[in-house]
Amino acid sequence: MSLDHPDIVTSVARYESELAATLGSAVVDADVQEKHRKMRKTAFQFLRATCFRWAETAATLCPSLMTAAPVGAVVDSHAGNFGLWRDAQMRLVWGVNDFDEAARAPWPMDLVRLAASLVLALDDARAGEIADAVIAGYADGLATPRAFVLERDHAWLRDAFTASDKAREAYWAKLDAALPAPCNPAAFDQPLRAALGPVEQATIAPRSAGVGSLGRPRFVAMGQWRGGPVAAEIKALLPSAWVGGRVAGLADRLAHGRFRSPDPTLRYAADHVVRRLGPNSSKLDFDTLAPALHTNLFSAMGRELAAIHRDSSEAAPIASELAALPAGWLKRAAKTVAAATEADWDEFRRGAG
Repeated sequence: MSLDHPDIVTSVARYESELAATLGSAVVDADVQEKHRKMRKTAFQFLRATCFRWAETAATLCPSLMTAAPVGAVVDSHAGNFGLWRDAQMRLVWGVNDFDEAARAPWPMDLVRLAASLVLALDDARAGEIADAVIAGYADGLATPRAFVLERDHAWLRDAFTASDKAREAYWAKLDAALPAPCNPAAFDQPLRAALGPVEQATIAPRSAGVGSLGRPRFVAMGQWRGGPVAAEIKALLPSAWVGGRVAGLADRLAHGRFRSPDPTLRYAADHVVRRLGPNSSKLDFDTLAPALHTNLFSAMGRELAAIHRDSSEAAPIASELAALPAGWLKRAAKTVAAATEADWDEFRRGAG
């Protein structure tokens, strides 16, 4: 354990104490327990659940990268935070769909966390392949930043992420089965109904989803609109775990950046985020993606991060800083972070019983 941060059991306890102090009675205790269960399941799930730990340990694990140019960063840029949405032109778009932890951070941090998450989700032996593909995509994205619009191009991404008919049926059935309950906090009711729009007999129910945000109040509103189901969700936000915390308005600016084709229903406020929901909102399961497409996906993720970073006013030095980094830097950093995550995971499982 580094002297710069506490052991993982203490770190988790401190985060959950801050969660309780911020949200009070709105904390969903059952979801906190579900989060612990997921944290014990795999090292990848553990990484998804512990962005606060990344914020604590990044400077110790990657000291040489901390002097890189700061940008508006995703911070929690793991492999599970990419998905689909419809843009204002009703086109299907793919990219980062979660900016809950957005903050100003050195640009390599997003690449390191992404690559480490892929190493944990797949295989440590593939760290070099993962790192090379992420860097190649990132470099391409810096040169020509643009959104991944799937209406004509990138058919492989559309096929990999689009929900099947069976998944669509299961998705709506799960939402329909949710037990109604009033929003807690009550102030979430109005923005949630506004996000859903005019519907017939809106129903509001608690929703449990994701990993890192489990424990925060999260609600879904459902209804029928012109012959079919519609849904929207609201989720509580906490200050970013990154040093310095959340910059006012940054998450919304990144989500709606000039090199993206954003989800017009995704909106960040000071204490909550709202968005429309649908079957394609689900996360990718690597087990369902053909291995031959993995490298393309790694590269696409790197390109998407570049499009986000390039929107920052401080982005000018990135290309030269990237070129100056030594060969193999991302592979080494990803393996270091993955190993530290696995060590924390082992310690958490022992300490959590």
